[in-house]
Amino acid sequence: MLESSRRPGRFVLTLADGRIFTVAIGALTETGATRSGVELDAEAVAYLVRESAITDLSDRAVGALARGRKTRRELEIRLRRVQPDAALIAEALDRLTAIGVLSDEDVAHAEAAARLRRGEAPAKVRQVLRRKGVEGRTVNDAVTAAISEDGFDELAACRALAEKRVRALGSKEPAVLRRRLVAFLQRRGFGGSVIGQVLREVLGRQSEIESE
Repeated sequence: MLESSRRPGRFVLTLADGRIFTVAIGALTETGATRSGVELDAEAVAYLVRESAITDLSDRAVGALARGRKTRRELEIRLRRVQPDAALIAEALDRLTAIGVLSDEDVAHAEAAARLRRGEAPAKVRQVLRRKGVEGRTVNDAVTAAISEDGFDELAACRALAEKRVRALGSKEPAVLRRRLVAFLQRRGFGGSVIGQVLREVLGRQSEIESE
C-alpha cells in the first residue's frame, strides 16, 4: 500500500492477481488491507472495487468544483461520461453533500447574486438555475435572498442595461433601435411592462438628444 503521488490522501493497493485500486484510507481500514500480504475474501475485494469507483468519481467531482460552481445535476451529467452506474455516482455525490463540499443551495445563492449584479432579471436567473437542475423552492429562496441582500431594483437594472445598449448600438433608425433594444432586454429576462417603461424613458431621452 502506497500513497498516490498524483492524488494526495488516496492510497494505491495492488492485489496478488495484479488488480490495482486507488481508495481512501477508510476503505483499507474497513477491509484490513492496511497490512501488506493480508488475504482478502471475495466480499472485501468487491467492497474495494466499489470504493475505488466511488473515490474516483468523488475526486473528479471535486476537481470540477475547484474550477467553478457546479450543481449536483451538472456533476451527474459530467460523471456519466466516465461511469454509467447511476448508483455509484449518487453515492459519490451524497458523500460530498454530507461533508459540505457540494450544495445546490450555496450554488444557487452565489449564482443568483452574481447574475443579478450583472443586470439579469430575476425571471432569467430562475430559468438558468432550473436549467442547472436546482429544485424549484431552492431557486425561489436563492433569488429572493439575493434580491433582498443586494437591494436589487428590476426597473433600475433594466434601465441601466438599456442605456448602455443604446450607446453601443449607435445611430440607428428609431424602429430598428427599438426592435433591437426590446430583443436584447427580453433575452435578459425582463418582462413587457418593465421594458415598456424603460423604452419610453430611454428612447424618449435619445430623441431629445438627437433633436438638439
